[in-house]
Amino acid sequence: MKVSLEQALKQDLLKSIQLKTDSLDDQLGTRLQDLDQRIQMLDQSLNINSSEAQKIDKLIERVKLIEDFQQAEKDAELNIYQGNYQSAVINLVSMERELRPLILFDAARDFFMTLNSIGNPTQYQGFTNWYKGFQTYVEENKSESPTLSVVSNLVSLTGDLSAGTPIFGTFSQALFMGMSNYIENIGSSKKDRKLRDQSQEMFELVAELGQYTNDKNLIETEWESIDTELEELKELYAQNLDKNLKILGIDKKEFEGKYSNENDANKRYEYLNELTSLIAGRVKTERETNPKNWKNTFYNEMAEIQSLKIRFGGITFRISENISKYNGLIAKYKNAKHVGLRMNDLENKLNNLKSAFDTAFNPLEYINSANKMYKVD
Repeated sequence: MKVSLEQALKQDLLKSIQLKTDSLDDQLGTRLQDLDQRIQMLDQSLNINSSEAQKIDKLIERVKLIEDFQQAEKDAELNIYQGNYQSAVINLVSMERELRPLILFDAARDFFMTLNSIGNPTQYQGFTNWYKGFQTYVEENKSESPTLSVVSNLVSLTGDLSAGTPIFGTFSQALFMGMSNYIENIGSSKKDRKLRDQSQEMFELVAELGQYTNDKNLIETEWESIDTELEELKELYAQNLDKNLKILGIDKKEFEGKYSNENDANKRYEYLNELTSLIAGRVKTERETNPKNWKNTFYNEMAEIQSLKIRFGGITFRISENISKYNGLIAKYKNAKHVGLRMNDLENKLNNLKSAFDTAFNPLEYINSANKMYKVD
């Protein structure tokens, strides 16, 4: 899978945080083992006959070793929290750009414009001229036919087919009845037979487009739910960002200037790299000034950020799945009489959309990395 520069820089930074945290954790782990062994050896030596002065010296040494051991434990705990909170904040601020839909905008616009234009009957040869005659027939006969009266009313309410009004639902049913009425009342002259054949062709076209639009809409109802969740996610992101910037003492305008609105990916990376030092210092300061509850300050934020990241992974998975559903739509209509010829173009644009999405997001990897984003002490 192709990885964008933005993703590569983010992954490099997170990897750097992990390596630094792991390295110090290993060093402190080794120190704790060494101190533990020295304490055990000292305890054993205390059981050996020694003078009172020697015992006192050994007890003093033991107290010092225990203090060193406790300090190493605290340093190890601090190191884990520093690394985890660094990872949390970097993941959080990175979501700011990942939530922007602009990455997919051009490819999505191209695909959906084509998708919708296929269902527009005016895009098909002969329909517009034929429809003018049909409209004239409806208006001239609507007073004598309840069916045509309904067609006329629905056209006025929902819009004119010549303007690209989609064919589905009640409108399509009434339209088919009106078209049937029109065909049945065409005369038998040579000219009329030509109009009848053309009308039959248009009837088949409209029926095919109506089914196509219905199938398309079944897929697109999911976008409404996705859009709703995405908006909720954006709000949660904004709330979490504000909270964590406040914890770190970072001015929102400064953050926006150096990260959100910065177009140079390398400069954004440099800013995030500087941010890791600030985060480490903030965690250390909190431990010193709030020794009883310092961990809660960061633990709750880390849990919320992880949850947010998992939800974001979930919604990108839903988007990916919904994009894939269009493959079924294309396959169904590839051999259709009227829309079939347009499916290859639609398929190419769908592939471009999928490629743009896959370059920007890997839903399963996103969820997997979210579940593993913290080191357990």
